[in-house]
This record gives sequence, structure tokens and C-alpha cells, in this order.
Amino acid sequence: MSTSTKSQTRFPYGVGSSVTFRKTMQQAAVYAKINRPILVRGERGTGKELIARYIHAESGRVAHPYVVVNCAAFQEDLIISEMFGREKGAYTGAVDAQPGKLELADRGTLFLDEVANMNRTVQEKLLRVIEYQTFERLGGTRPIEVDVRIIAATNADLGKMMERGEFLRDLYDRLSFAELELPPLRKRREDIPALIEFFIHQLHQEIPNLEHKQFTASAITELQAYHWPGNIRQLKNTIERLYFYDEDGIIHASELPLEITSVDPIRGNFYEKVRAYEKNLLLNALKDADGNQRAAAETLGMTYDQFRHFYRKYNLEEFLV
Repeated sequence: MSTSTKSQTRFPYGVGSSVTFRKTMQQAAVYAKINRPILVRGERGTGKELIARYIHAESGRVAHPYVVVNCAAFQEDLIISEMFGREKGAYTGAVDAQPGKLELADRGTLFLDEVANMNRTVQEKLLRVIEYQTFERLGGTRPIEVDVRIIAATNADLGKMMERGEFLRDLYDRLSFAELELPPLRKRREDIPALIEFFIHQLHQEIPNLEHKQFTASAITELQAYHWPGNIRQLKNTIERLYFYDEDGIIHASELPLEITSVDPIRGNFYEKVRAYEKNLLLNALKDADGNQRAAAETLGMTYDQFRHFYRKYNLEEFLV
């Protein structure tokens, strides 16, 4: 479960040795040296902002600002002022001039989180910035030149958004000079023990007098079997809660949340627990295989007919809708 000091320092969630993870980090290191926009895709909680910070740290812009804009956090009429700045009197309440995030990120990196939430006006303005590295503040007439590298992130289907006319195809073409797909945690389960170790290390750095605790092997096995819809963020929160609520210094599988084990330790009898565990294994295999039943069967060391038997037995189709 060892990781390099550099990886932990520059990319806190960049802990692991799985093939999937190593490939992602290798791509990120290559893209960091290319002074062009990058589009980062991934489910919620996979660490899109953290990989953007890693790219900035590995780039030639590391000595200059890294600035973040969460495009989902602002109303449509405010994000223009946030990104491009404003001149005094640009709107009611604008009592002074303010630079926007683009100016603050000059010579550095601007990270646009949830980029799919930008309205069309902002998309058009951003497209011009990428093409010409120039813009005007809200209420201004003077062109402002900047040297900014943009990294955008989304978990939305931009292809469908472009078909519906909700996202500019020209902007997508500019942003996706390089695309980086972050794998969900269920695709890199072998990294979970190392991540657990890292989160525990973080806790003890934050609270030096915190009592040392350990997870049993069975607890770690259960954590690896879970499909983690909230990905690394959900894992971190789960580990922290378990660590603080534990009373005897050893965290057992029976202490894990029910949504992880799918077994009720109070009401479930032996046979109910076995059924729940079997169903959970089958569902996780299906999700890992993106719904492909033959691939799921192979993962579990079963024939396709055996898998189909259990698929029908537990009516798994209703869980995959």
C-alpha cells in the first residue's frame, strides 16, 4: 500500500498502484506539459479538481496562480462578473471595479468546474478568450489580454448537450484539445486499501492526539466489494465517520453502514445474510462490467448459464434501471 511522497504531496487522492490508476496519472503528466486546454471527465467524487491541481503543479505554470470557478455555484447573471470582472457602475451595486478570475489567473491555470452549467452567453465569451486570449470586463470597453491555461471538468454528457443546442460545439472542440477520463473507484478497487491508509494518515496529521485504530481484513474486503457511487469522496467520508465513531480501536465489518454490506446485522438471519451478500456480489460485478452479463460472469469465475440463474433468481434487472 506504499505510495510516493511526490504523489501524496501534489495529488492527495493520487494513491494507488492499479493499472487503471497508473494509466490515468501517466496521461495527466503528459498533458501537463502541453500548454493547451484540457477537458476532465468523471463521475462525481472522482477527484476532478484534484487532478487539475496535479496538472497545474506539473506544468510550466506552477509558479503562477491556480484559480477555481465553480460554474454551478453562480446565477447566470453573476458568473460573467465572476469570470470576466466588472467596471465601476457596470450594474446597480457595482461601486468599484473588480478583476475577474481570468485576470487573477494570468500566466497560471483557470479551473472551470461543472463547465456544462455555463449559459450560452458565457460559453461564447469563453470561446473568444481561448481563441484570442483577450476579453473585456463587464461594463468595460478596454480589451484585457491574459495568458491563461484552462482546465474544464464535467460529469455531464456534452455530446447530448451539443445535440440539444445547450453547449457550443466550437467551445467543446477548443476545450477538448486533450481529454482525461477519471476512472470511478469501482474500476480501481485494488487501490482502496492504500486510500484507506492515506485517509487515516491525514486524520492523524489533522488531529495528532487521535487514537490509532485499524480496520479488520474482513472490513477492508467489504469496502472493496462495494460499488461506491460517490467514489473517492464517499470513501473518505465513510472512513472518517467510522474512525470517529469506533470505540474499541478495531473497526469490524459489522460496523460498516448497511448500504455498503447490504446485510442487516440485527434482523437478518444466516440465510438472509447469504442472499444479500450473493446479490451484492452479482450487482457489483454487473456494474463493473457496465451491464455486460458475460463479462460479469467471467469476473466471478462463473459460466454464463450459472450467472443467468442467479440473475433471474434475484431479479437483478430491476436494480440496474
